[in-house]
Amino acid sequence: MSASLGVRLRRYWVAGILVLAPTALTLWVVWSLFQFFDNILGAQLRALGISVVGLGFVLLNLLLLILGFVAANFVGKRAFALWDRLMHRVPLINKIYATLRQIAELLLGPSRIGSFGRVAIVEFPSPGTWGLGFVTSTDDGETSAKTGRPVCSVFIPSAVNPTTGFLLVVPQEKVTYLDMTPEQAMKMIVSAGALVPPVSSVSVRKEASSAPSPGAAR
Repeated sequence: MSASLGVRLRRYWVAGILVLAPTALTLWVVWSLFQFFDNILGAQLRALGISVVGLGFVLLNLLLLILGFVAANFVGKRAFALWDRLMHRVPLINKIYATLRQIAELLLGPSRIGSFGRVAIVEFPSPGTWGLGFVTSTDDGETSAKTGRPVCSVFIPSAVNPTTGFLLVVPQEKVTYLDMTPEQAMKMIVSAGALVPPVSSVSVRKEASSAPSPGAAR
């Protein structure tokens, strides 16, 4: 009796953790990000004697909106183009600035959809085993010219820690595209393959459309 009670209590305890942990971690991450962005301007506001929680976060977003509005206008574009040329001419700083600008445009700019929008698998690290990654570029460059065949760049993130990984230059015919979304692929990578997304409705529709109809079979 006591053994079965202990098993039930342990099962309830684990179930409680499974319910509480995702919510608690999500709230902690959101609060940490909020504090980080709020402190960018909030520290200066508190130094001036203004201590209002969230005011720095609100002012930061207003500043970003104003900068975006100015940058979208003709005069703003000219001014930011001048600033961009100036930053590219400063020794040492130009290397850091150019790299960060390219990363920002890749992750936040219009090209972000094409950069990490396609999920694919390639044979890696040896034939017969497959690596899950993202096709980051299909542009013809020196690698395509040197190899004499169309190639594409594939980023294979490391499991659990996707901030690192491998960059592969693969012939396009050796890339197998998947129907899963980048979000589903990232969940699978972060969970080390434990969270395998189900076959998407796109795949189901493709299989249904490729199947012969009863009338055609006759």
